Amino acid sequence: MRIAFMGSRGIPGKYGGTETFVEEISKRLREDFEIYVTCESSWFFEDDYNGIHRIHSWAVQGKSLTLPSINDVIATVYILSNHSKDIDVIYYVAPDGALAAILARLAKKRILINPDGIEWRRLIKRSRFVPFHLFPVYLATMVYMYLMEYLSCKLPDIVVADSLGIKEHLEKRYNPKRVVYIAYGARELLPSKLSKENETEILQKFGLEPTGYYLTVARIVAENNIHMEIEGFKKVKSTKKLVIVGNFNEKDPYTRHLFRLRGDDDSILLLDPIYDKDILGVLRKNCFAYIHAYEVGGTNPSLLEQMLFRRPILAYDVPFNREVLQEGGIYFKNAGDLANKMEILERGEFDLKTIKKIQIERIKRQYNWERVTGDYKHVFKKIMGEGT
Repeated sequence: MRIAFMGSRGIPGKYGGTETFVEEISKRLREDFEIYVTCESSWFFEDDYNGIHRIHSWAVQGKSLTLPSINDVIATVYILSNHSKDIDVIYYVAPDGALAAILARLAKKRILINPDGIEWRRLIKRSRFVPFHLFPVYLATMVYMYLMEYLSCKLPDIVVADSLGIKEHLEKRYNPKRVVYIAYGARELLPSKLSKENETEILQKFGLEPTGYYLTVARIVAENNIHMEIEGFKKVKSTKKLVIVGNFNEKDPYTRHLFRLRGDDDSILLLDPIYDKDILGVLRKNCFAYIHAYEVGGTNPSLLEQMLFRRPILAYDVPFNREVLQEGGIYFKNAGDLANKMEILERGEFDLKTIKKIQIERIKRQYNWERVTGDYKHVFKKIMGEGT
């Protein structure tokens, strides 16, 4: 069986959770299926990446700019023109692919779509931080993303939800003919070859000490509430630092807002994305606590990665985060509450032994790649069996 994953920026993953998922699931499925992955590029060409067939398609792309719907249409046209007989199933891993899925449906391909995390709600949050004259653009985009979510539930043979909360949302609002829940797995970043001395050297490059900082690894967008983290941290009289790793872009209104919030506070480090797994693993392993303030979306791969390191996790109190962490998280409702939970944590008043135990149990039972891969194998075989 030949399967194409479309809708990510490409592999290896160097942007966000979607790319991480595509890379991790592709390398596990390649033993049973022939896997194609589309990658955003400046031109059309094809190559092989660790046994995965990469299709590089011309795309509108930049540090923080991409037009996924247009890029997916271009990639779909290319695939249908050059590999129509080669590919049996197309999996659009984000709702932006719904427009392109119309072409795939006309070509009589079997289709899966993951509507992701209620994307149109993201625009509501982001609109608070943009100039007034851009508000109509955000409103139009919100309406468009709502349409994409609707089509994501009506066009495919199977709708994939990576969160039970998202599955319930889709079933109630759109009543798709078939929606299945398949979680993400947790990518392991533990730097097995690094000594304690190596870890200390890496931390020193950032001016950090073991357990001397709070950490967040995230896309820098308003719905991930980075501003809330900074506001909460500045309310705490802590000797620790706040380290936020993400795609900061000085041209972006939200990034500029974060820089203004930080001011000249040198205890707040805003770092560019880190793709080196060893360095990222060291930062995650040695943080005092991790902060996850995501507000919308389903299961977040960055949160799953952190759970493997058995550090306290301060999570924004929304159903998606509670679904993942359950009793393995420390929850906050706003910046003031976050500051309060930080102070309690630093006083050692939480039962961290139980929290860490629950995190590991959740990963082993629910978010392991063997289970996720098995679920996808079952779905792909089932969809092809129905098509024959």
